[in-house]
Amino acid sequence: MADPSTVSPEPAERNVFAQMAPTLVVDVALPILLFYLLTRYRVPVLWALVAGGIPPALNNLRVWIKAGRLEPLGIIVVTFLALGAAASLISGSVFFALVKESVLTGAFGLMCLFSLLAPRPLLFYIIRQFAAGDDPARIEWWNGLWQYPRFRFRMRVVTAAWGLVYLVEACLRVVFALTLTPGQVVIASPIMSVGALIALIIWSRRYLIALREQRAREEQGAVS
Repeated sequence: MADPSTVSPEPAERNVFAQMAPTLVVDVALPILLFYLLTRYRVPVLWALVAGGIPPALNNLRVWIKAGRLEPLGIIVVTFLALGAAASLISGSVFFALVKESVLTGAFGLMCLFSLLAPRPLLFYIIRQFAAGDDPARIEWWNGLWQYPRFRFRMRVVTAAWGLVYLVEACLRVVFALTLTPGQVVIASPIMSVGALIALIIWSRRYLIALREQRAREEQGAVS
């Protein structure tokens, strides 16, 4: 049987950024616009910050309804958003409202790092959703890649990189909250988040494709 690491994942990955467009609008643009609209009409900063979490929560519900099933990561996102909003209102702290997402990003980073101790790391499953979608044949192909040591190594490297980046992002959110105004944090935080996500996707994709290209070169050298 041919090494499945030489199978091209291009068809399923081609529309990754197109799939991210609704997220960029709902999770980044709408919270910023909502914050400035509410504060312009003299809504307290705390309430405006909490309201900014409504569009991302609704977006997660939209994904659940569209997919017809509950995704564990989506459940975690909405749960942390709800708990963060409630805690912000109860505490009455603008600072806590600004850093509540650090709890989510930090938790995700720790989940990635702790999953390195599991039989398969977290990013193996997350990337599989983009590379294989719901196609049973492609899911079987993706699962079959795990038998190759270099693929296992690279998946663990990718998972470790994601975990470290999200831990750094969580810390930077706290720094932003301590040094910037709420209005500046509302802009800087989501831009940083989306920028980190895009950078991680591009790097992960190139890093894994390099494995396929390396395997192709080795097979070509063996034939010649």
